[in-house]
Amino acid sequence: MADHTKYIISPWEIEAYVQSLENSILENIGTKGWLDFHKRLILLNQQSVLEVTELREESVIEWFISLKKTPILIYEAIQIDIWKHKVFPLLIDLNGEPSNTFMLFSVLYHEVILVSLLENILFHCESAQSVDDTIIDLIDYAVQHVTMLLDGKTLEIYERFEAKDPNSCLEEILEKQKIFDFDIGMRCISILHYLIEFLDNLPLCAVSRMLTVHDIPYLFTQLIEYEPWKKQNEDGEILMYDANWRKIETNEIGKINKREGHVWFSLRGLLLDPKCSPYYEITEHRMSQLLKLLKHLHEEVLDQIAPLIELKRWLSYLNMSATPSSNATGAIHVEVIPQIKTSILEKYHKKWKKLAKHQSQYLFTTDTNYIKDAAQILSDVYDMEKLDGVETKKCFLCQESAKKRCSKCKEAWYCSRQCQVKDWENHKNICNAISETK
Repeated sequence: MADHTKYIISPWEIEAYVQSLENSILENIGTKGWLDFHKRLILLNQQSVLEVTELREESVIEWFISLKKTPILIYEAIQIDIWKHKVFPLLIDLNGEPSNTFMLFSVLYHEVILVSLLENILFHCESAQSVDDTIIDLIDYAVQHVTMLLDGKTLEIYERFEAKDPNSCLEEILEKQKIFDFDIGMRCISILHYLIEFLDNLPLCAVSRMLTVHDIPYLFTQLIEYEPWKKQNEDGEILMYDANWRKIETNEIGKINKREGHVWFSLRGLLLDPKCSPYYEITEHRMSQLLKLLKHLHEEVLDQIAPLIELKRWLSYLNMSATPSSNATGAIHVEVIPQIKTSILEKYHKKWKKLAKHQSQYLFTTDTNYIKDAAQILSDVYDMEKLDGVETKKCFLCQESAKKRCSKCKEAWYCSRQCQVKDWENHKNICNAISETK
């Protein structure tokens, strides 16, 4: 028998939750009905993460694919993205400083949950058929958020509302949203990679969209150049992003991380796949950009990803040829117009202020009973103890998978008692400081 203590939600609930999913209505954001919808998606995501990390049968993913519910996740992510740009700033204009962060946080966090589920679902080749015509909308959405990693574009609201108090609720919300945007951008790298892996299962309009409209090879070349998944902290230590920022250990220097690997495999797929060449003319400008990849394809990278040897060979040939090649001839370009974003923008054209006024009664409510009821709906899914059980933790000393944590500060994780004892000299000052703060 299965150990049901390891389920976030039971198998029958998984099926029922996925089966009942329908596109939400923008006006309902913040209502108790919408919060219950939000809760169900969080539970499905937590269950999915648990199944992935424990290498179990991925029942959440199977139900999404078999019931063809993936387009709902795409629709919801695009709808929240529109809400961020169109409604969120108007809510602040109308209501000023929020008195709490809980309600707005729930809406913004909704998008992260949706993209996390999409990332897990699209890892499987069967998912390509379940996306249907929304593939174009998904490509547009993913490219938009990956581009934000490079050009530093942020929501207009960041510039418009500079909170005077750094500890204000508004400042807290804006800072949290920046973190969410970055995480979504990173997950969108993986989403695009998975779509490129399954090009044979995608319609030609998707290939055309990636290459002709968005020029993903150029975009991904920029990612290799700028390495947004890597940064230095104030002490000059190199940090790597993988769900959160962590310090690179000495033995990890030069090691390719997950997102970087996805970018390299995507470049190889798009540039070497014969199916793509009719849609991608190597112009002089494109050639100058693509050739920048050669300096990154050194021995350390090729040792880790051997198939990149073919990409280096192709780039070297391109470099030796005096003129750019013109492969993009005779291809029939079938353009499909993205429907989701267009339909939402048309539906609410010149109605954004009215919508913001309507949502103010939920998202900026001062009714303590309503806030308590909303908090009650989400209390289980925002349980930090439960989330700690789902997330994969690494030992603070040896970086192996960790299941034990410091009983005093509850922030440091260890794989064994031995590692905890060895690390105590380093950890004790931080431990005492965290404990006192708490």
